[in-house]
This record gives sequence, C-alpha cells and structure tokens, in this order.
Amino acid sequence: MGCVISTKSATGSELPVKDVEISKLQGKIETMPVGGATCDKKQKAHLIENLTNVKPERNIILRPNMSQQNEISVLEIAKRILSCHKNPNLTLDLDLVEKCKSLKFEVLPKPVQSESDKKEYRVIKLENGLTACLISDKSATVANLEEDEAMSETSSEDEGGSSAEDSEGESDNSLEGTGSAKKSLEQKMAAAALCIGVGSFSDPKEVQGMAHFLEHMVFMGSEKFPEENDFDSFIRKGGGSGNASTDAETTCFYFECLEKHLYEGLDKFAQFFISPLMKKGAMTREREAIESEFQMALPSDDMRKEQFLCSLAKPDSPVNSFGWGNLKTLRDNVSDDKLYEGVHEFRKRHYSAHRMTLALQARLPMDVLEAFVLDCFCNVPSNNVPADDFKEFVNKVFDTPEFKRMYYVEPNKDVCQAGVDLTWSLPPLQAKYKSKPHHYIAHLIGDEGKGSLLSYLSKKVWGLATSIGNGESGTEHNSMYTLFTVSIVLTDQGLCKVNEVIEAVCSYMNLLRKIGPQSRIFDEIKMIADTSFKFSTEETAMDFVEDICESMQTYPPKDYIAGSELYYEYDPKGIEMIMEELCPEKMNIRVLTKTLPDGLKFDKTEKWFGTKYTSIDVCDSWLKKWKSVKPYPELSIPPPNPYLTTDFSILPETADHPEYPQKLISSNLLEMWYRKDQKFKLPLAYYYFYLISPLSIESPRNIAMLDIVLNMLVIAITEELYPATAADLSYSFAVHEKGLVIKVSGYNQKLPLVTEVISKYLITLNDHLTEDMFSAVKDKVIKSYHNKLLKPSNLDVRLNLLVTNSWTSADKHAAILGINLDEVKEFYGRFIRTLYVKVLVQGNVSSDAAAQTVNKFVDDLQLEPLSKNSYPKFRVVQVPKGEKCCRMKGLNETDTNSVITNYYQSGPFSIRSSVIIEIIMLLIEEPLFDILRTKEQLGYHVYCSIRDTFGILGYTVTVNAQANKFSTSYVDKRIEKFLKHARKLLSEMSKEELEQTKGDLIKTKQCLDVHLKEEMDRNWSEIIYDDYLFDRIAQEIKLIGDISMEEIREWWHKHNEFGNQENFRKLSIQIVGNDGKAVDNEVDTKCVAGAGMGDSVAPSSLTINLLGSKEAGKKEKKGKDYFIQNIETFKDSLYLYPPVQSSTANS
Repeated sequence: MGCVISTKSATGSELPVKDVEISKLQGKIETMPVGGATCDKKQKAHLIENLTNVKPERNIILRPNMSQQNEISVLEIAKRILSCHKNPNLTLDLDLVEKCKSLKFEVLPKPVQSESDKKEYRVIKLENGLTACLISDKSATVANLEEDEAMSETSSEDEGGSSAEDSEGESDNSLEGTGSAKKSLEQKMAAAALCIGVGSFSDPKEVQGMAHFLEHMVFMGSEKFPEENDFDSFIRKGGGSGNASTDAETTCFYFECLEKHLYEGLDKFAQFFISPLMKKGAMTREREAIESEFQMALPSDDMRKEQFLCSLAKPDSPVNSFGWGNLKTLRDNVSDDKLYEGVHEFRKRHYSAHRMTLALQARLPMDVLEAFVLDCFCNVPSNNVPADDFKEFVNKVFDTPEFKRMYYVEPNKDVCQAGVDLTWSLPPLQAKYKSKPHHYIAHLIGDEGKGSLLSYLSKKVWGLATSIGNGESGTEHNSMYTLFTVSIVLTDQGLCKVNEVIEAVCSYMNLLRKIGPQSRIFDEIKMIADTSFKFSTEETAMDFVEDICESMQTYPPKDYIAGSELYYEYDPKGIEMIMEELCPEKMNIRVLTKTLPDGLKFDKTEKWFGTKYTSIDVCDSWLKKWKSVKPYPELSIPPPNPYLTTDFSILPETADHPEYPQKLISSNLLEMWYRKDQKFKLPLAYYYFYLISPLSIESPRNIAMLDIVLNMLVIAITEELYPATAADLSYSFAVHEKGLVIKVSGYNQKLPLVTEVISKYLITLNDHLTEDMFSAVKDKVIKSYHNKLLKPSNLDVRLNLLVTNSWTSADKHAAILGINLDEVKEFYGRFIRTLYVKVLVQGNVSSDAAAQTVNKFVDDLQLEPLSKNSYPKFRVVQVPKGEKCCRMKGLNETDTNSVITNYYQSGPFSIRSSVIIEIIMLLIEEPLFDILRTKEQLGYHVYCSIRDTFGILGYTVTVNAQANKFSTSYVDKRIEKFLKHARKLLSEMSKEELEQTKGDLIKTKQCLDVHLKEEMDRNWSEIIYDDYLFDRIAQEIKLIGDISMEEIREWWHKHNEFGNQENFRKLSIQIVGNDGKAVDNEVDTKCVAGAGMGDSVAPSSLTINLLGSKEAGKKEKKGKDYFIQNIETFKDSLYLYPPVQSSTANS
C-alpha cells in the first residue's frame, strides 16, 4: 500500500515526486525503540493501526519537514500522512528545509532567557542582512500537533463525524464525554513581527507623516498577492489578527494566526517588504484612513501633550515634526504624483533588509521555523545604505530657551484634573541599559510609601498621584536624547500652590543628592527584577514577538529578552551624572489647566493639534529657591521592603486534580471557589473578592458614593501597601455592577499580608476620611464623569437603554453634585456592614491556606448576611420589532468623531445561539471591514461583535466616522446595505468555507492559556455573573461542528431587515460629532435623558440632547416613532426579560 507525496517548492513549482510505502513506514516504526525523543508504546500502536486506513491513491502535499535521515523524522512523516489522510488542505513541504539549507546565513548568539521560559531560541542573520529570532515553543512541537490532528481525524470518523471530503477534519465530536476538550487538542497561536529601523523622525519636512503613510500602504496588495485586502482577509478568516505601528525611529508590523496557517501567512506578510504595489488609487483612499486615525487621536490630551513637547524641539531637528500625517500634509501640501513618487522612494531608501529585525514564534521544530524565514524573507531587498544620521542633534534637541520655560497648556477636555509635568532632556541612555541609572532615580522619586514625595503631597492635599521616569516610547527614549518626567496629578489646592509643589520635588531631589547613590536600594531593585525575570509569566505570542523584534533594534542578541528587564551592574557615577542634569534651570514646566493665573490668557496655538497655551519665564527667585531648598524632614528614602518574597517553592502535584474550580465554602456570608495550579508551576497566586450589596444598584447617587469611597480607599491604603507593589505584588479595587471587586495577586508567600491590610482599611475607612481629602476626591470623580462623557464611545447609552438599574455617567454626574462627606460615611457604613462575598482563589496555594486567608478576610469584616430577596439582579428590556434610533449630540464641542453602533437583539442566552452568532460574526467581519472601512472609507474603526447583555444575546456593528464627512443616518444606511450584502454572501458561501471557519474557530477556542491570569479571569467571569459554566468553551466546541449552513442562513433570515423580520429587533445608537457641516438636518428636539438623572440637575453641558422628532422620522422614511424621545419613557413601555443566567459578561 503506497501513498504519493507531492512536493512543491516555495515558488509553487513541482519537485520530484516521492513514493512512500505505507507498509515499510509501519515496519520502520515497529522496529523503533520505545522512549527517548521518539515515541512510547501507545503512540507506536496508534500510528501503525491508523496508517492502515490510508488510501493508496491519496495524494498528499507535505510542507515542510526535517531531513528523513533520523527516527524523529520517520515519526513526523507518519503523523503528517495521517493528518493529511483526512485533511487534503494541510500543506507541509518535505523538501523545504533541505532546499533552504543551500541558502547562506549566519547563526548569532542565543538570547539569555528566564528559567521559567521553556521555549527554544535561535538567532540567524540572512545574507541580505535581515536578522531573525526564531522561537520554538517546546511545550508541544509539530510532532505533537500532527498527532493531535490525526487523533482528531480518527475520532471524527469513529464517532460518525464528517468525512475527509466534507471537512478539514475539525470534528464536532472530538471531545470526551465529560464535556471537556482533550489535552491533546489544545492549541496555541503562532505569531510573527517585523521591525524596521525607520520612523517618523525620517519624514521629509515637505511630507510629514510619510513613514506612517507607508506603514499603511504596504498592506494594500503586492505583486504576488495583488488584492488590497488579501492579507487582512486571510488573517481574519484564519482566526488571527494583525496590525502595525509607526514610532519615532522604528516601524513595527505584527500578526498572529493558527499554526496551520503560519507558512502562508508569512509568505503574504513578507511580500509587504518585497514587492508591495502601493497603487495610486489605494494611496488616495488610504490617506483618508490616515486622516480618520488622526481625527480619532485629536481629542486625546496625551497625544496633544506629546505633540506639544515635540514643538519645543529645535526647528531644524527631526523631532520638531508631525509624525501622524493628515490630509493637509498628504494631500493639500503635495501633489498626488509627488506623493506617489515620494512614498515609493521612501520605501526603497528605508525598507531595506539590513535594517529589519524579525521574530517568529510557533510550536514547530526550529529547523522548520528557520526554513520558513529563509524561504519567505531571503528575497527582501537590501540597499546597505545606513540609516539617517542624527548625530548632530545628540543631546541638543531641547537645548533651547523655549524648552526652559513654564507653560500653561489648555486641555482639550472641558473639565480636566489639573496636573504639572516637569521634564528634563538627558543624553541618550540606550547604551546604559545594563545599569539603567534613570530607573534607579525614578524608583525613588516615584515611591509612594512613608516618607515619599507622594505621601507628602497627599497629606498637603496638593497631589493625588505621581508618574515618574521615562515611558520609553520613541519620542521619549531614542538615539538623540532621553526625557525624564515627573508628572503630578494636582488637586485644586495643588494647582494654586504649583510653585510649592515643584519645590517639594526639588527638595526630594536634593535629598537624593545629599545621601548619594545607595547600593542597598540598587540591590533591592536588582533582586526584584531578577526574581520577576526568573518567574516571568508568558506573554501571548503576538505581544512577545512584537517586544522581541523591537528589542532587536537596540540590544545585542544575548540581551534581546533580558536587556530591558535586568540590572547587570551598579553605576553610581551614572546616577550622579543624571542627578546633576535634573536641576531646576534645565527643567521644562507644563501645567495642564483650564484656569490661568491672573493676567494670563491662552494666546498661542500649537500647529497640528490646535492646543492652546501660553508661557512665562521662570523667575530667578523661584529658581534660586528650588535649587537651594533643603530636604524636608517629612521626606526620606524607603526602608528595607518587608514584602520581598523569600519562599518560591512550588506545591507538589496531586493525582486527583480537578479541571475546574471547586466550591470550598458556601454559607450565607461567603461563597469560595478554589483551584490549585498544576500547569504553569510558578510561585504565584490570585485572590479575587466580590463584595456584593443591593445598595450599589439602588440609584446613581449610591454608585457615585461608591466611586468616591473607592478613590478614598486607594489614597488611604497606598502609603502602607506601596512596598508590596514595589515587590511585585499587586492589588486593585473596582466598582462593579453589584458592588466592589478586590483583586490581589503576585508571589503567593506574602499575599495573606496584603489581604489583611485591605480588610483592616475596609473596616476603618471612615476613620481616614477628612473633609479636605473628600473635597479633592469628589472633584476628581466629577471630572472623571465629565471627561468620560466627552468621548462618544463612552456615553454608555446602549446599556442605559437596555438594562434596568443601569446608570450613565451623566446620571452619576448629576447625582454626585449634592453629596457631602457625612452622607458618604453613612452610606459606606451601611455598605460594609451587610454583604455577600464571592471569592475565587487559584495558583500555588493549598486549599487549606487559601481557605484560611479568605475566612480571616471575611471574619475581620464582621458582616451581617445578605437576605436572598435583596441579592441584586439586572433585567433587560426586549427591543421592539423593527428599528428604533437613539440619536444624540456628542458633548465635546471640539470632537468631530461620530460613533454609530447598531445593536440587533436576538433573545435569551443559549450556547447554541451564541455559537451561531459567533460564527456569523467571523464570516462577515472581514468583508465588513473591507467594504465599509477600506473601500468606502467610512471611518477608521469598523467592526462587529457578539453581545451578551446580562443573558440576552445580540450583536453590534460599529463605525467611528467623522461628522464633517458623513452623517450618522448615511452611515446607518451603509451598514444596512452591507448586512443585505452579507445575506448574499451567506447564501453563496460553500460548505467548505463554513467548515474552514468552524475548524478555525474550534482551534482558536482550543488555544492554551498563556498564563494563569487568563484562566483565572475566565473562571472569575463565570462566578461574578452567576453563570458557573466553567466548561463553557468545551460545550461551545462540542456544538460548533453541529451548526449547518442552513441553520446560519435561517438565523440570519429571521434577524435581518432584509429577511422575513420574524425577530428583527434593531436599536441604532448614534452619537453625532460636533461639526455643523454634517449634523443631521432632523435635529428638531432636545430631550434630557429621562427622569433617572438623579436628585440634582446636571449642568447644561452634560445634558444628553436627544436629536430627532416624529417629523424627522418621517423625513428619513423610518416612521414617526423611529426616534426615541425619552429614554426612561422608552424603557418603561417595553417587556422585561426574566433574569437570565449563563451570560458570559455584560458587554
């Protein structure tokens, strides 16, 4: 019995055909020794038995494989044949590795890796100069993967699954009777990232934004794959994702996909850099996308601050530029012909292989990964031209009088938390990565414990938070300079005392100068970094390769992984050098405020973002005072850290280890779930607590008070628990729908100490609340509500329309205005007295130890039980048949972004329904993006999502558009036209395409958790939403294979305007951006958003203005009741679904 193996070269040309005799292959396996690196007895029997089923006429394309000269390769051939027996589309070329061995390359030193990192690394440099870091995940190499697929195929046939001719072998019956996926079927995503040593600093002055524009253009088809959306389509359909980013001196491209699609994905990806088409037609469309991206960034104060700082650089330096690009720089200031020529010349000049670094990760043998890279990237052209030389600007970019001034900068937000940023320009420090002297200084100034700068400012009620150091983005950390910034969030008192705040900063710096560098502090920093590196948790493959390829631009090969993480040497002279630079006379001061001192006005405007500002000289008397101020007695450096972990032992494994969390404790006070980790085997644990109270959903006033409580708790506890965070332990507080969520995680040894401190402050919080701090926190919360409302995507109107007891930020803003400290204390006293507590503990902790910690936490609170009748529940309204629209004006007068979200409600949750919707979303997401974003250029963000809103299913289609281009009604019509087109796509879709999508979805769901937190968060979601479907993924996988094309079409027909409309329930949420040219003409009425606005009336600037009227509805041919006139009236008129469980989340 024979099996023909057809082989193809990388170019697709036929290579000599080989005939593999199955019987001989079986004989070779039979005589192989058991154990070692080959196989065990059970595996041998499985392969021999199933090879018998291979049909002799089956043509199998295999690509790629190692040499056939060893036993491992014999096994791989057998496993691949089995996999291909049921999967003719799996292409793995046996000759690719052999073929690529003729290509020349240099092997570079391997990077140093963490003890917990079990992956293998190889670094190679291709003949064209491209450097690649190959990462083979040893947790399961290709031999295991092919066995998994073969086992899946065999079980499919044995259990009545579809035949090889019908599918790609992804069986709906490939699960055990327990409802959990087999371990052998677990998947991981493969990923690749490529970084080029060029960014926006190399933009031509006459065409700013060129590097960013080129980053977009290379996606738009290549000579080998000419379709504009070819790569996006392939990646999305294959269950993956991809993106790119342009920084100051680098441009990075990255993607992830299922491992079976990796070679084809790399082939398409490589063409970005070999032969991109970059046609004129695509150019004129894609610069519209650049404009949309810029408009999305325009309201961001972070982006505005960054651009403002660049405007202070020397005019002739590459830093004083506009890296975003927009229509002004890419259309108005340059002809199409010049732009077309310029972008092609820019690519030829800078997109050279010798300036490229590539990182690739998959569970494939190293030789296979090497062959992939050699085959796909050997033809990337190289010009060997050096990168742009910025040496003349080294440490001189900000050596200007303009930089050394005090600026008052107006934030874009109407209401903003004031702040002050103190920035110094230091020499470039990339070469000092082994000592990182600026990190040492940031560690001390940024300390938040007793004696710290923040502790001092907090007690003065001048500052609420600090952020110190260098963000290491391209504009902060590059070949010319390093910026060091002390950023302080100010209270209103602090804003009035900004000079005194700066004096406090200088006082702390003078303390550091006085005591000099401390080896004890460095040793502690180094030990924490060493421990963190040793026990580092795994990143997702895409995040990891992105980080690695960027590090490859900076560090030598052995430090690709550790270079940014570890401290190799103590450099007191380097620390002293930086401290000398951090002097008042070299300081740039930027105060972010809407309120100016008397006599000043915002009289200047930054060119690109339109940021208004004014500036003054820093008077000599303040400079002298800041320079000579002595260390305040309240300030000190941190003492030895009591939270440093000393016990990193791992608990022994147990045989009877449950797959999902088990309930350890169940009482009228407490429900505790627990699962020990036996997979990741790191000394880490997670404790999540949910403090549930009916008070949290009674009114927006209560939610506002809970937000105040949370902020005051953070301030009160920070001084005592900051050393824990410095020791890599973490804690967080968050207001959730039914109360307060507390999360504690890190090295397991000291976590009980953290929970004890938290319980202590929960009990005594009212004793820590002062009138001054309350006023500052209340002001901060008011501003956070206001600023959230300014962002169209944050108006949370959809949930407010659909869910009972759901409050918008406008509701909370109106409610908070009249709240006083006594009321907050009274509320918190009631809240903390009567609770129901849910807890999940997972990690390297025994059940007894976990229960002891949790019981102590709950006992310390001295709770009264919550009655069953008072347990908070949410209910969802049924959207009426047909369509309704809630259209409103965006609240930010300077934001032109409109957001249109069309919500289509289905009904109560079932796993089958959720799987059907999820498959449909996968089938339509790529054409949706291609048509509405790429071709019609409606907006930068275009996407569809499944929605599970407290147990009621549906889906959304969202488009972020510019109001000066498209009205919301027009975008709504284009969405509906696409959905009509989607009906045609689904009707014409082949069974094979559906099976491909289903198979990829199964593999995506089978993807392994990269770290314990992923598993923890998934299980926690099941607990806090009262679902407890810990085997949800397994159940979904079991059902996916059952879903037929007919069932999908029928569902779409019932839920679509262009079907039979049996269950067509649409709610269109339209936030209209502020640009008078494109505001919909039907703005006839302005309605406050219902009676649920709270006890106080919100300021007019925060009134949600509903647009549209009965007459406008008729005008749009939607009917007189199309527009919602009053949110509360609308909700009150609708049927309420009963409370439904089994929802994945509130989304």
